[in-house]
Amino acid sequence: MPTDTGVAFLVDETAGELARLREENRLLRQDQRRLAMLVEVTNDWVWEVDAKGVYTFVSPRIRDFLGYEPEEALGKTPLDFMPPEEAARVGALLGPILAARAPFKDLENVNRHKDGRHVVLETSGVPLFDEAGRYAGYRGVDRDVTMRKLAESERARMQEEIIRAQESMLEELETPLLPVAEGVLVMPLIGSVDKRRAGRIVDALLTAVSSRAATFAIIDLTGLRAVDHAVMELFCEAVRGARLLGAEVILTGVRPEVARMMVELDVGEMRTLSTLARGITFALGARKRR
Repeated sequence: MPTDTGVAFLVDETAGELARLREENRLLRQDQRRLAMLVEVTNDWVWEVDAKGVYTFVSPRIRDFLGYEPEEALGKTPLDFMPPEEAARVGALLGPILAARAPFKDLENVNRHKDGRHVVLETSGVPLFDEAGRYAGYRGVDRDVTMRKLAESERARMQEEIIRAQESMLEELETPLLPVAEGVLVMPLIGSVDKRRAGRIVDALLTAVSSRAATFAIIDLTGLRAVDHAVMELFCEAVRGARLLGAEVILTGVRPEVARMMVELDVGEMRTLSTLARGITFALGARKRR
């Protein structure tokens, strides 16, 4: 039989073990309250799924994100809240990740709100394992990024509009057309002309000749720094096209090197004058005579 001392020792040891368990339980409940409070106040939607991907816990934030009560999500999978095509896409992305039991971060996915509208979420998750080390599912959070995506889309749209406006403005600067009199157009060219710009010049010139029923189109080369054979060939196309539309093209400010190219290309008859002023004077006089 145990002695009084032994009994006292066992009683003290049992009391100490009970006190330790009570303290552990108190700390556990305290941690649970902190976790519950954190889940309640966080802006993210906290969730857990089991090894089959079925929700076993859903925080109340799902109401704000998708309009469902937490109980309505239990027993369903995240893919159940996505449009079919999106569910297939996300499922294909998650397959290798889940098979590797790997964490994932900021996986963008589109979900259907209870009212039918689409909500864009960013999902992050980490794998869960039980005490025996067996895979038990995932715990993670969802963040609503719908407004951010809409803002990004709007910025992209505005940027595209700005780019288009800049391109249009640049094209107008590259192909300036000045109607100096009825039926007389002037296109002064400044700087360098590559094949791309020359193509725009031809298009702009022929469009203007057609829309304004011009009889004379003056291309002034005085401010042109450089031109090669390919560009000169495009100018010759402009001359032939303008003739078909009933207009005569006059080149002014032709430098010696440009004249040599015209000879080499055998452009045929093309009226050239030394200055823009003389070109305008000639065109106006010819219109009067007609």
